[in-house]
Amino acid sequence: MKKVIAVAIIFAASIAASYGAAGIFDSFAIVNTASSSFYDVGASTANPDFQGFDLGEFTAGVDNLQLGGQTKTFKNNGSDVTSAAIFYRVWSGSPSGSFASLNYTFQIDNVGGTPGDQQWGTDAAGVFGGPAYYTSNLLTGLSNGAYNLEVYTRITTNGVDAATEIFNNNGGSNYSATFTVVPEPATWALLAGGLTALVVFRRRRIS
Repeated sequence: MKKVIAVAIIFAASIAASYGAAGIFDSFAIVNTASSSFYDVGASTANPDFQGFDLGEFTAGVDNLQLGGQTKTFKNNGSDVTSAAIFYRVWSGSPSGSFASLNYTFQIDNVGGTPGDQQWGTDAAGVFGGPAYYTSNLLTGLSNGAYNLEVYTRITTNGVDAATEIFNNNGGSNYSATFTVVPEPATWALLAGGLTALVVFRRRRIS
């Protein structure tokens, strides 16, 4: 009888351990230009998908493009989520350069009333449209042309029944949106003026 009870206890413990885990169940990139917009990265909501999205045109030296984020995690059976962050890089042509990161702040426990679910992010306590923090302006130093903004998210755990690092990276391909940098209007005016002067000069030479 004691052996049966002991086996039952071991079996129950093994079942509980098999369900213990931590992970990400929703993740968003927040793009801040004139206003903030949420994009799905590993989520399925009414927000537009970040992957393949065209963020539009930005004027060099005038416009602003910043990145923030939000992620929702789960944990149980001794697993604990200890941090969350978004990683990003900007490139043109082919993928290149190292990733920078922006750490999230813990925001809400028991998201949606579910024990163990938590929310992390750069938006103030998860309040849409509230105060937030972002990266610096990603347009700084960029020349005119087409670019990709590539991102992935990561959480860290205490390693109990879960990996110490868990990634949301689109199966290793990451998530990438596009945008274009165009010259300042003053630059266009200078170019147009220069071309006009050149045409006039050529006409005078010909005449």
